[in-house]
Amino acid sequence: MTTSHGPRKRLPNNPSEENLRKQAKRLATQEGLQLAAAQRQLAIDYGYKNWAELIRAVASRYVPLVPLRGLVAFPHEVYPIFIGRRKSIRAIEAVEDPKSPLAVRASRVGISTSLAAKKPILLVAQRDAMVAAPSPADMYQVGTLGVVVQRWLLSDGTVKVLAEGKKRARVSRFVFDQEFFQAEAAEIPEVTGNSTGLEPLVRSVLSAFHSYAHGRSRDLRESADSIERLDDPSLISDKIVGRIGIPLAEQQALLECVSPVERLKKILAHLEAAN
Repeated sequence: MTTSHGPRKRLPNNPSEENLRKQAKRLATQEGLQLAAAQRQLAIDYGYKNWAELIRAVASRYVPLVPLRGLVAFPHEVYPIFIGRRKSIRAIEAVEDPKSPLAVRASRVGISTSLAAKKPILLVAQRDAMVAAPSPADMYQVGTLGVVVQRWLLSDGTVKVLAEGKKRARVSRFVFDQEFFQAEAAEIPEVTGNSTGLEPLVRSVLSAFHSYAHGRSRDLRESADSIERLDDPSLISDKIVGRIGIPLAEQQALLECVSPVERLKKILAHLEAAN
């Protein structure tokens, strides 16, 4: 919410809480103000009633982020993810329902809680899974916006979550110097394009996947039976990718491919080579 007089200056293109706090400290020093007074003055200068509103406005531009090691998450899929890095755990905490037991730090080991708030979490793969403390340069620019369905606190202090992918998203800025990992990201709309020949392509992919699954694990055969009942090409392509042994770099390329038709063509080529 802005003041009735409007802002005296504009926020930077990519503001962060840390940058604003530094600005407030500089203003306090320059003007001989208490820090709280400098923060309030800075908020008014940017068109907000108080410091809390300014911080909320800046924070709302960003989504809590979990960097993934050895996993590319796709929309339409649910993933079990084990999380040990403190900033990733805090990112999960940031999207919790404030009324849930986990939000008040339930202490009993092994508690499983459904997170009903469904606030978004961003899942982005690291380029190198061996990097323990990633920087923005270590991350891919496209990931998946999802929600945390369930979370377990494990005995060693790590956390297991079930995360459901929802939409592709492109990152415009990573913020790794805050309390938790976060990023500024926007959903990527899919390109439908020309649907000519789509039905035969879908049938070919499903047939090839059925042949691929035959003779392999029971779970894979059951997945093939389930996917064969789908008719959405986007859904079909995203559900098959993680089940057919495509290298992670190629999975990332498929995540970045916004055309379901093109994804299906690439998946079909892989299946035909594997069968």
